[in-house]
Amino acid sequence: MLPRTISALRNLYARRAISPSEALAEFLAVIERKEPTVKAWTQLHTDEAIAHARRLDQVMTRVAELPPLFGVPYGAKDIFHAAGWPTEAGSKVIAGEVSTIDATVVRKLREQNALLLGKTTTTEFANWGGPSATTNAWNPAHTPGGSSSGSAAAVASGMVPFALGTQTAGSLSRPAAFNGVTVLKPSYGRISKHGVIPAALSLDHISAFTRDIADTVLFYNAMAGHDPLDPSTLTEAPVPLTLRATAPMTIGVLDTPYFRNADPEVLALYEAALKTLAEAGCRIIEVPTPEGFDACVAAHGVVMQTEVAHYHRRYFAERAELYNPYLREYIREGLKITADRYIDAQAVRQSYRKAFAAAFAEADVLATPAAPTTAPAGLHETGSPAFNQPFSNLGVPTLALPDGFASNGLPSGLQLIAPMYEEQRLIDAGYLFQSNTDWHLRVPD
Repeated sequence: MLPRTISALRNLYARRAISPSEALAEFLAVIERKEPTVKAWTQLHTDEAIAHARRLDQVMTRVAELPPLFGVPYGAKDIFHAAGWPTEAGSKVIAGEVSTIDATVVRKLREQNALLLGKTTTTEFANWGGPSATTNAWNPAHTPGGSSSGSAAAVASGMVPFALGTQTAGSLSRPAAFNGVTVLKPSYGRISKHGVIPAALSLDHISAFTRDIADTVLFYNAMAGHDPLDPSTLTEAPVPLTLRATAPMTIGVLDTPYFRNADPEVLALYEAALKTLAEAGCRIIEVPTPEGFDACVAAHGVVMQTEVAHYHRRYFAERAELYNPYLREYIREGLKITADRYIDAQAVRQSYRKAFAAAFAEADVLATPAAPTTAPAGLHETGSPAFNQPFSNLGVPTLALPDGFASNGLPSGLQLIAPMYEEQRLIDAGYLFQSNTDWHLRVPD
């Protein structure tokens, strides 16, 4: 049977029960069968991947211990540079441009001998408007979410065990919830952004969609760390994440009505997830929302629009007509934001980071629904990032994982939030939840 997870494939390789070429052939068969409907890829480089896998077939017989991501097929959102391949960011603005460098995460994955199959779809420049043609893995009449549309759908549909994505507002957590997969958005600066086309530099986070917590740990441990090419990365080495059975945790629920403004079925599944954690020994408490929450959320909008406009100003002066109408207007208005307004918004973010730390005085992690709804019908929009945006803004780590299915047959998600640099708390809570549920094991027909 096709190994759907990194961990399962790794175990097969360790026993020499399957070769990289054999594993790749199975994943390519899934892509051939499902891609005409899901449309997760902008480009596939199958010949290159097959040649790479054949080289690995020879290597694995001579190496006692293989790297964790050895021979694992994956996809990269089409804003990650991979040398010699086009990087087009879902936009006519840079159509046909070929990368001359590898993003740092792509380079690290090459060093692990992971198999890059191709680029996955994104909304235009990982931004507002211009949704891709990708469909939801569970129902092609619904959006997969965005902007990391193709990566989430590819993992959910079994095309690859993991795929690279980014989040500036909600582009990891929301697609994970909509497609029933798992994703850790690490603390800002944990994983290098070098070689990734930015949306908003002070807000962008890098990660990968996986099927479960075990795979999340394998990816994070291989990718996290300082990168001299990205000054925003932390200089101290991160402590590796581990899967462990821990003492019951305290889960905090913010008392703001902000996160109750969700579909009733989504809320019911969220309440059921909290009940599961409580039955596993966790204490569920209500946590006061620090004053200034709404102002901080508003500051995210100012910072993001300003930084998006700043990055695109060089293209915009010459190729404005090539942007989709929504993004074109978004950039145009962003260029009008004054320096004073931008600096004030950044000051609000910095101030609220300190205030928000008080929310963890009694709680180990916080919990919210991962999205206000299940995946909306149609492909014209990608759903609301409202429940993820506050935590992208703060830079704190979050974990999204499937917590059940609504009556429409679509998955919903639980979002867990930890203090800055406390990713291990999320792994502990997520591992406990997935040890007591099987939602992450469900796959679309």
